[in-house]
Amino acid sequence: MGFIGAINDKLRAYFWTHAGLLDGRRCYIGCSGNFTIEQILSRRCPAAEIHSNDVSIYSSALGHMLAGHSFRMEIINPELAWANCYIGQGAPQGVATLLLLLEMLKYEKRGNPFAERMWQTYLVNFEAMLQKTVERVLRAAGHIRISAYTMTDVFDYYPRTDGVCIGFLPTYVGGYEKLFARLDESVDWDRPHYGMLTAERREETVQRMLQDDYILYDDCERDLPCVARVDLFGRKTVYIYSSLSFRSGIFRRTINEKVPRFEILMPEEEIPDTAELRILEADLATINHYRNLYLSKKIQPGSGGPCFLVFAGDKVFGFLIFQAYSQKGGPADEIYLLSDFVVPSSRYRRLAKLLLMAACCREVRQVLEEKQIRHYRSILTTAFTHKPVSMKYRGVFELVKRGEGFLNYRGEFADISLKEVVSLWKKKYEKRSPA
Repeated sequence: MGFIGAINDKLRAYFWTHAGLLDGRRCYIGCSGNFTIEQILSRRCPAAEIHSNDVSIYSSALGHMLAGHSFRMEIINPELAWANCYIGQGAPQGVATLLLLLEMLKYEKRGNPFAERMWQTYLVNFEAMLQKTVERVLRAAGHIRISAYTMTDVFDYYPRTDGVCIGFLPTYVGGYEKLFARLDESVDWDRPHYGMLTAERREETVQRMLQDDYILYDDCERDLPCVARVDLFGRKTVYIYSSLSFRSGIFRRTINEKVPRFEILMPEEEIPDTAELRILEADLATINHYRNLYLSKKIQPGSGGPCFLVFAGDKVFGFLIFQAYSQKGGPADEIYLLSDFVVPSSRYRRLAKLLLMAACCREVRQVLEEKQIRHYRSILTTAFTHKPVSMKYRGVFELVKRGEGFLNYRGEFADISLKEVVSLWKKKYEKRSPA
């Protein structure tokens, strides 16, 4: 449907190829989410009987519309009560309104000029946006055919011994609740009763699925017939287990890279006191080459830009990948540092701090401002760790937030040139590795 989904494109393509095995079968899909499986079955299996189930307001509004049932919703958020006139029109207008509010609520706090502009844009253009969303909903719904939609706790939904059990269960507790939390608080609807899918409860649900024919999407290895596996950078490997006679498949994401001809600072090599730093903008394919060399293969390449190589003299030692907040909804005077890494060094234990100090220099700021046509005050980045601090960023960037498995650090741009960085770094952080 193109709104929200968790099943990646390779799994969708695999399921599309083999869905014919389900034609004529009764299919029970738990945790329907974005109705990805239903879309494929509707197109590929005209004789399949499709039953959908989910408990989120997002999926339930869509599911009831697809099944031809009414769905009661009333906006109770005073700031959005004006949209009740659209909700009250029923499907598809009510569903389209819900989808727009889901996007609109991302900017509800209006904590920066960008968010304020987005909020006002939704208010001023809501009716025009609603019409386009209604058209999108109708187009998508035209390709989905379901026999029934229920809002049953997935723990109680299985087993379904008269058909095929299909499911990709949530992999962490409360994940979908957090995703739709603000929308759920803003709308009164007939909420189903269900329990959190803890690790133990999830495992028992899986075992219930396995009591008859099944197709299980999971992110852990099991002693079950594995018919497909997808390896993606920076993400857990995803498996498809099934009792049906699917043909096996393995998918790996390849990395687009371009091999440059720059000299690298060698592990034992010293940076002279007279060495000057310089930056060189590079494309993502060039940065991907160094990612492939120096970062874990589990780290996802993704997108990003601008990208920079950082040199000490004529030797490259560091790599920076920024991402403008225009893509992330952050403050206008801050840019996000998506990735920063250095070559391995046996001589210097804190080479990464030299790169971070360079990132905050006047020259880097100037290039970023010219490319993005905006003024920057600071850099925000994320360290994914369960430790209380990141020694890499400590002292150069300031810790601004601790979260579950991550730390956010902010660095202020300084009125210092690249020429001055090396001597300052040597004075504060040059501490060498023991011989």
